[in-house]
Amino acid sequence: MERNIDFTSGKIVGPLLRFVGPVLFALFLQSMYGAVDLMIVGKFAEAADVSAVATGSQIMMTITGLISSLAMGMTILIGEKIGEKKPE
Repeated sequence: MERNIDFTSGKIVGPLLRFVGPVLFALFLQSMYGAVDLMIVGKFAEAADVSAVATGSQIMMTITGLISSLAMGMTILIGEKIGEKKPE
């Protein structure tokens, strides 16, 4: 039996949490990767190396956040069109 979740009728909290879960998990993994990388480099390297890793981690978090935000914004626009029943 196949369930169709369209976000236009019925309860919203359950489907929304299932939709948002993978995105939040990916952002959490990205931040944990940067933290672990910084801890390892901090243990074995010089201050300049730690600074480079911290800067690189922040740049990657910014890029990941930007792409995630744009993707979420697109889903809003697509959802509006689907909800209006105007696929064009």
